[in-house]
Amino acid sequence: MAPSKSSPKSLVEAVQQVFEALEPFDEAARQRILSSAVSLLGGGLPVPASRPVEPNPTRALAAHPPRSAASDRPLSPIELIQEKQPATNPQRIALFAYYREKVEGLARFTKDDLRPYFGKVRQPSPQNFDRDYRQTVKLGWIYDDEADSYLTSKGLEAVETGFSGKALPRGAAVAKRPRRGRPQKKRRGKS
Repeated sequence: MAPSKSSPKSLVEAVQQVFEALEPFDEAARQRILSSAVSLLGGGLPVPASRPVEPNPTRALAAHPPRSAASDRPLSPIELIQEKQPATNPQRIALFAYYREKVEGLARFTKDDLRPYFGKVRQPSPQNFDRDYRQTVKLGWIYDDEADSYLTSKGLEAVETGFSGKALPRGAAVAKRPRRGRPQKKRRGKS
């Protein structure tokens, strides 16, 4: 293709032309245009190396349908607890990791970063937080990597579905298996 009079002479000029071309469109249209252009050029957008995620409560609300006229307000951890109704401490811990990621924009954490959320939702801290955290990891809801731990896809799904069928609440009835071994003798009543 032969360069025309308006062809950019440098990378900065090219970016400026792209910016000017996209400026009149809204964000969704810009994304569609850029995605189409990348597809037509036969490439993919590079994924930036691990960088810190900036908190963006407004974007996080998109994951939660508006429940009231005050949809521009960020979701509080108490509202999320009331909505998802976790029944066990491992469920609450997964929910706190979810809250950090989706509302506060903090995807990575340490185990101790999640502990204060019990106070934020006005619930007592578990007597054995370490055991409950390990259980959350064992359930596959959190990947534990010390200071680089995160909520897994399985954990995200568990929270978003309200923990349906994921773990029994404390004290829930469990069907008992029949005993194996010698059959018990029938007792005879006194006549």
